[in-house]
Amino acid sequence: MASLLGRRLAHQDLAPRLRALAVVAAVAGLFAAGPLAAAPPGPRPGGEPVRFTIEPYVQDAKPDGIVVAWTTSAVTSGVVRVELPTGRATFVAAPGLDHQVRLSGLTPGTRYRYVVAARRLGAEGTPETLAPPGEFTTVPLSGPFVFLVYGDNRDRDADHRAVITAMSSENPDFILQTGDMVSRASDDLQWQRYFAAASPLIHNTPMYPALGNHELRFDPEAYHFFRYFALPAGGTHRRRPVFYSFRYSNSLFVALDGNSPYDGEQAAWLERTLAAARGDAQLRHIFLFVHQPPYAVGAYCGSERLQRKIVPLLLQQPKVRAVFAGHEHAYQHLERQGIRYFVSGGGGAPLYHRSQSCNSEDDLALQLFRAEHHYLRVQVDGDAVTLTAVAKTREVMERVLLHKPVAPDVVAELPPKLLPAAPDELTLTPDPYLEPRLGGSRPHGRVAILWFSALALLAGLLLLTRPPPRRPRRADLQPGARRRSRPDGLDRHSGHSDHLSSSSSSSSSSSSSSSSPPGPSDPLQK
Repeated sequence: MASLLGRRLAHQDLAPRLRALAVVAAVAGLFAAGPLAAAPPGPRPGGEPVRFTIEPYVQDAKPDGIVVAWTTSAVTSGVVRVELPTGRATFVAAPGLDHQVRLSGLTPGTRYRYVVAARRLGAEGTPETLAPPGEFTTVPLSGPFVFLVYGDNRDRDADHRAVITAMSSENPDFILQTGDMVSRASDDLQWQRYFAAASPLIHNTPMYPALGNHELRFDPEAYHFFRYFALPAGGTHRRRPVFYSFRYSNSLFVALDGNSPYDGEQAAWLERTLAAARGDAQLRHIFLFVHQPPYAVGAYCGSERLQRKIVPLLLQQPKVRAVFAGHEHAYQHLERQGIRYFVSGGGGAPLYHRSQSCNSEDDLALQLFRAEHHYLRVQVDGDAVTLTAVAKTREVMERVLLHKPVAPDVVAELPPKLLPAAPDELTLTPDPYLEPRLGGSRPHGRVAILWFSALALLAGLLLLTRPPPRRPRRADLQPGARRRSRPDGLDRHSGHSDHLSSSSSSSSSSSSSSSSPPGPSDPLQK
């Protein structure tokens, strides 16, 4: 009995020690197994977190609202939260990858803060993905404003970012983009690169694009252009040609499509738009922007189609202050028939140099050409409009007062007597070298010399083209002439003298015998 009790007490003393040893062994085994033996983590609820492939940017500003757009890596539901003086307003986006939400009910000319939140569809219990907060300003009903113009960055990200950095210091109200934002429109990655480079500017400032020819490259229906941009009302939507208009304060802005062959439809719409603006007393300025320039002296020169279809309509509207274009990678200032044209294609793409093979109308219209990456700043204050061309290095290349009248067109160098006496009248002076003298019908001496020279030239041509004289034919070759027979002994190749002699003597004897009648004693007569 005593021995059994002793064994139980011994087991009770060893049990805690065995448990401690087991714990130590388990811990040692975990350290010895290393990270490869760790159990795999369980799946996250809702999958990987959602990210913004294109961060939020603002579009199509109105006096009472604006459009906020963004793109996510997965199908998500999203909201836009706007800070108001009285609290917070929430606007819900429809589920999808590409989102465009119209904010409304806001106050004109007011600055607002906003933030976008996205959550994977079907994973309502997961945390939201928040984009960086931004700001925007609704359109004022009146008052001064500033806008910027640039274009043709394509896929040159470094130069494009340098231009965007310079533009961001201007604090503009909106931006006009003259087209060619990407090099290949069908490439989603190039669009993501464009928005990443332009995000510091367009995250807070609305941008209005014109359709460039590279927005149609491998995408002839401009699917990606319509996918990413919310165009204002007043033009066409989701089909070509792409033209629209919008109002900002006391100015009208008109976007045109320089790529489309449907110029008739576009020209008719533009004519109606300009006619309506002519009767609006509150409207002081009209600005147009298009990708292809009507006049230019770069690699492509001016568009003759736009000169025929669009320019005549602009000449009828005195409120047109400027036409902005891109397509040629340089800064160009041109003036023609009272209208100023500015080519702003220095957004980052490879620069072009001036061409020497453009039409005389393009060359005569040119005021300044600079192969620089740049942008344009335009300040509108009442009736005054000031344009400043700024290089990416912040150098001011030119400053133009757009409200000032345009200088008369430069006329090609002609003889003084052919120049008009005044801009509105043309006096024709008879040319004394082409008119007959008043005293008689005899032409002027120079005209007579010309006639004489022409006659001499004609006579020379007749002499040169006269056929050569015909040589007389030999008598023995005439038709009906008897051909003499060749003697049998004549060697035609050697022509020996002994044969000729015998032939001569034979001929003489035959001749004499034929001349005298044969006698009766002639043996040949027998």
